[in-house]
Amino acid sequence: MSNEDEDFQDVELPLGDKKFEQMLLVLNHGITKDNASQYNFNGNEMQEVGENVWAVPAYLADGFSLFFLYTQIDTKDWVVAFTEGKMGKEQFELGIPMTTGKGLNVLSEKDMERAQMVTGFVNDISKAGEGEWRMINDPDSDEEPKKD
Repeated sequence: MSNEDEDFQDVELPLGDKKFEQMLLVLNHGITKDNASQYNFNGNEMQEVGENVWAVPAYLADGFSLFFLYTQIDTKDWVVAFTEGKMGKEQFELGIPMTTGKGLNVLSEKDMERAQMVTGFVNDISKAGEGEWRMINDPDSDEEPKKD
């Protein structure tokens, strides 16, 4: 009889590692008006920005802004992703979503100390049993995804 835990390897990748960009934090529940405030970050409140899409700033600076993006994806899973933000002609606009790991790596290139703080926040979500890290397929690889 196989132990379910044997089907997956523990994956430990450091912040900044290219393979870390394949890591995605998958939540075990959705985000609603009732629980959104649990994901406020650094004094900023989570806001619903679309159907099943919630955002809160992770990093705001002149020339670069990064937002947590809590959203439901095609598989119906809820994930923690990131997106860059920029000021449009009349309002603030969010860019294309990126995996949790890629967003953290992008932030680490701008401000490593803040990236470590944001990584700690995301890891706390996982440690609290509210989600789990998963490695998604690299489009350039034939390997199967791994789960933490």
